[in-house]
Amino acid sequence: MIKLSIFIIIFDFCLINSFELPPDIRIGAIFGKGDTLSRQAFEYAVAKINTQSQIFQRSRIVVANIDMVDPYDSFSAYKMVCSQLQKGIAALFTGRLNPAIEFISSLTRQLHIPLFLSSPDPQTKVEYYTINVYPHYTATSQAFSDLIKFQEWEEIAIITEHAENLLYLQDLLKLTSDSTQMKVTVRQLRGRPGVNTWTPLLKQLQEAGVSKFLVDVSTDNLDDFFKYAKVVGLVGPYYDFVLTSLDISVVKWSKILYTLVNITGLQFFGRDDPAVDEFFDTNTNNFDINAPLVPNERSLRASAALIYDSVYFFARALSKFVEQHPFNITSLTCDAQKTWKHGSAFSLFLKKFEANGITRKIKFDENGLRTDVSFEVVDLAANGVFKNGNWSANVPDRLEIQRNFTKDYETRKQEIQNQTIKVTTVLEPPYVMLNPNGTNSTQKFAGFCIDILIDLSERLNFSYQIEVVKDATFGKKNEQGEWNGIIGELVNRRADLGLAGLTITFQREQAIDFTKPFLTLGINILFKKAQRVKPKLFGFFQPLSIDVWLYMIAAYFAVSFALYLVARLSPYEWRNPHPCKRSHDELENQFTFFNSLWFLIGNIMQQGTDLNPTAISTRMLSCLWAFFTLILVSSYTANLAAFLTVQRMQTPIENAEDLAGQTKIAYGVQRGGSTENFFRESKIPTHERMWNYMSINQATVCTNSSTQGINKVLEGNYAFLMESTTSEYNIMRNCDLTSIGGLLDSKGYGFGVPQNSPYRDILSDTILKLQDEGVIQKYYNKWWKEAANLKCDQEDKRKDIAAELGFANIGGIFVMLAVGLVLSMVVAAIEFSIKIRNRKGGQISIREEMRRYFRFAIFNVSASKRRASVFINDDPLLDSHDHDNEQIRH
Repeated sequence: MIKLSIFIIIFDFCLINSFELPPDIRIGAIFGKGDTLSRQAFEYAVAKINTQSQIFQRSRIVVANIDMVDPYDSFSAYKMVCSQLQKGIAALFTGRLNPAIEFISSLTRQLHIPLFLSSPDPQTKVEYYTINVYPHYTATSQAFSDLIKFQEWEEIAIITEHAENLLYLQDLLKLTSDSTQMKVTVRQLRGRPGVNTWTPLLKQLQEAGVSKFLVDVSTDNLDDFFKYAKVVGLVGPYYDFVLTSLDISVVKWSKILYTLVNITGLQFFGRDDPAVDEFFDTNTNNFDINAPLVPNERSLRASAALIYDSVYFFARALSKFVEQHPFNITSLTCDAQKTWKHGSAFSLFLKKFEANGITRKIKFDENGLRTDVSFEVVDLAANGVFKNGNWSANVPDRLEIQRNFTKDYETRKQEIQNQTIKVTTVLEPPYVMLNPNGTNSTQKFAGFCIDILIDLSERLNFSYQIEVVKDATFGKKNEQGEWNGIIGELVNRRADLGLAGLTITFQREQAIDFTKPFLTLGINILFKKAQRVKPKLFGFFQPLSIDVWLYMIAAYFAVSFALYLVARLSPYEWRNPHPCKRSHDELENQFTFFNSLWFLIGNIMQQGTDLNPTAISTRMLSCLWAFFTLILVSSYTANLAAFLTVQRMQTPIENAEDLAGQTKIAYGVQRGGSTENFFRESKIPTHERMWNYMSINQATVCTNSSTQGINKVLEGNYAFLMESTTSEYNIMRNCDLTSIGGLLDSKGYGFGVPQNSPYRDILSDTILKLQDEGVIQKYYNKWWKEAANLKCDQEDKRKDIAAELGFANIGGIFVMLAVGLVLSMVVAAIEFSIKIRNRKGGQISIREEMRRYFRFAIFNVSASKRRASVFINDDPLLDSHDHDNEQIRH
């Protein structure tokens, strides 16, 4: 029993090793005319297998024939294949051979000959006898779709040479209905590359503002494509391209591109791949076949690698097939119905076989499609291409991007060097102004932003070209969604940098990118400084309000009357008018009503009188009145000093609420600016009321520039809402301007760049360094403070100091004095007239008596006495003592 088992094992072993290959393994090939690269790759693979490979021990591959045919000459292709089949072949190899491939595949299918293809195939299930090593379009389309989704583009234009190629990009066409809702535009390049054929289409895309492209152009035509794209302005740092060509590494980009450009693609292998090194390894003395390279190209093309892999895949599969199956090659004719007896089994074995090649793992699914593929994701760099990720069909997360952002930053920093940056700006002091002393285009402008730009260019080693935007606006979005001004120039990529006091807002951020802020600011109210109030003639009444004056007058009369009553009621205020006489018939009280008024007015004026209260009650009342007048007069004196020495300014508004709550003073903003957008979008009730007013009266209250708004402020009765930095600059240069209230918001100024600009991070980092080093603060002091010499601040300080009093300040007291003088003269005249009218006899008229008194006053200045007049002998006006003296005198 044991001997029988050993015999069976030995028999099986001998049986397995009894299937041997013939010495010559004949294969055939047919390629299109001009496809010399595929032919070279085929010959190169056969030669390497025969000379270096250990796949076959006692056999070699013999090429029955290599035919070159016109792809559209199906009849000639049919005859050539029939000729090769008559010689007997184990497989037929071909590259891109449409449409003749249809006849060839039907013939090989009929005769059971394996057909190796290396070209895209639109079929979803290949023929049984067809082995296509080119990845199926479902895999490549998915790879490009994943790559574009990773970029997070909002729109893309697919540019293809051949409309039938869109079949291979089906997943990209589905992006419009995907969750991304990407806008996809498809354009076909007509005819051969040329100015009159390709340029109009590329110009149309450039004018449409498209910046993201998937370019389905053959490797041979990439040079022409980018040459014409550069002519129309599609080549630059703001345009992104994804190439369907798998030969991105072989192109000499330095001959095509002379500026920054973003190009991404997929490839099977890189130049430094070990499989590529093995491909070029020909350390054999008798190996005289040249490697399949296109002249002046840098690396192996994918089409050549696929042909090479298909030959090696055939050889490895055949060496494994004969271990289990018999194998021989027979001659076949196209007219006979006889098929190759090993063709069916060998074809089935090929579909299940796996091998690694230059194009990575070669494996087929149940439909015979090569879908289990992987690619390298590569980007174009200054020195070629570099790998930054992988795409694999057989893993859950198919796309893995591992970009080195530090390397990207350093790369961008190198790329910006020696570049000429197009700068767009608007003239607005102090940010950008014309330099009258400029001698060239770079010195034509001066200002705060210009100083920063000069510093950036010196640190990053780039040059710049400045142009003023034609409409002289920062940028506003119209109803069609189009931007004008600086924003429009950046959106349309006609400029690389927007240099101005450009406010960073959400709406602008949707259209362009911004650098880090270089200034922090807010919105405030610019208003004409209120004129200092001209002193009033009777301004010395202002320290006390009208109410206080009225209360004081009322108190004066009330206390005078109270003093009069108290003095009349108190027995101690009645006294003998003639103290020398012991007996008296009458008592006298000094506090008549008029004397009470005189006594109190003397206290107010800080002057004494000959009236002295003697009773406790009258003295108590006098003390209270004295205390009252002490406080009142002291308060009046203290406040009077401030009113007379400091000139006050009256401002009709103090903040935004005051401005919104009135209609006498107009207010507005600059059209198309961020301040206008702030009020338009604000949900604060006060700001909403202000915007309603400005939108209704836009024609009269809104301006086209900040300079125009400032001029309206200087005209008076107008408030201009603007950025605080700009208003501060103008306030320091015009002492008639001032800011009202605080900041209405907080935001920053930044430089604008197009979206996805490679310059943004470089510029932002340098701006942060300038801030840390205090350079930006130095420029701020230079243009805001030093240039203004702070004249307004010094003038305001001088005005705050107490100034000397002029006649306008205290002229009212002179008027009162003059009025008092006139009034006293009038009262004296009235007294004189009354006295004369009561005389006895009436011998002299009032005029004559007044003339005599006036003459006596003028010519007897030093006399203190006079002779009693005979004309004053009036009993009602003289007491008894005076009457006795008058009688003695007569």
